[in-house]
Amino acid sequence: WTIHVPMTVTAVEGSCAVVPCHTQRHGRVIWYKYHNINYPVVYDQQFNQVEAPFRGRTSVIGKAAEGNCTLKIQDVTMADNNLRVYVWINPDSKATQKFHDQTVIIFVERRNPMISVQSVILEGSIFEVDCSIEHSCPYSPPSIQWHRSHFLQNFTSVTFSSKRGNLWLYRETLRGTATLNMHKTQIGCSAQFRTLTTTSPQATLNVFGQPANVKIELKKAMIIEGGSITANCAANSYPLPHTYSWIIRQMGINSEINSTQRIMSFHNITRNTSLSCMAYNDVGVGQSDWMDLLVQYAPAILPESSCSLMEDLIRCFCHVEAFPFASISWDVAGNYSHLSSVTTNYTTKPNVVSGEINLPILNQGSVRCIAWNEFGNDT
Repeated sequence: WTIHVPMTVTAVEGSCAVVPCHTQRHGRVIWYKYHNINYPVVYDQQFNQVEAPFRGRTSVIGKAAEGNCTLKIQDVTMADNNLRVYVWINPDSKATQKFHDQTVIIFVERRNPMISVQSVILEGSIFEVDCSIEHSCPYSPPSIQWHRSHFLQNFTSVTFSSKRGNLWLYRETLRGTATLNMHKTQIGCSAQFRTLTTTSPQATLNVFGQPANVKIELKKAMIIEGGSITANCAANSYPLPHTYSWIIRQMGINSEINSTQRIMSFHNITRNTSLSCMAYNDVGVGQSDWMDLLVQYAPAILPESSCSLMEDLIRCFCHVEAFPFASISWDVAGNYSHLSSVTTNYTTKPNVVSGEINLPILNQGSVRCIAWNEFGNDT
């Protein structure tokens, strides 16, 4: 008999060990663990002859008619490290012999899965992350389990298997579109063998994108006309913005201020003022919506306020602009008017209210409109 077996075999903990064996056509095979005195059986088709540590874990794969006597040991543990085995072909034949001089040493190693991630991930680009694990059992690779944030749940996956030296490489790839929500999230994976689970290190995702969700934040919502404000240009981005542009709109005219600071102070604020900011980083630029500032100011009676003669009545209108809204009263010939003779209407013009009074034509003397709020008054 001529038997072809390797001198050593490498197996991965949790996987199986495959010991290639080829000889002539034969009928029966027994595999033994090498021992100086005894003959511990690693595999025999007579199940009760197999040593307890190997019972149910070993098999011979391939066809005996083709001379294949390959041994497979399932669920390898570190206790199997440095195991020496040898094969006995046709043990019931008179021509048989034992092959003690052709032992195979099985080395067992632990392998953890590895995560592979792009170092630069651009927002909106197709993003891939690989989880790979070396194993020694081409018949049953481990399964991959991902440990990821909910931002990666809708990604698709594909698997690959290839030979790497004396081992096999099993790889699963997640693929999807990168978003800023993924930035600084962590991802990892586990390889699940039948009796063992090994885990990869965690990888942190760095998603590069232009500033998004740009908005202006004020330290105080209300501003008194002529006063000052401090505004913050907030943005989500990686890398962080390095330059900011502030645009202030007053009386329909825009002016722009460039700065490396995201916080800016503005002085002598007037009514009808709006702000917007732009944030720049190495990827691009993002701009906030326009913010109309809530500027508080004293009442001003508008020029369209007037009185007119209507048959036997004098009808007067008083239009007042103020924020907060002005209160209106009337002074008729030095006397404060009765509330029943006064009506106040809110107009479609911003911050403008209108007061109306109707007087008998017999009344003599002047009619004055008085408007006030907490910041002042006008007559």
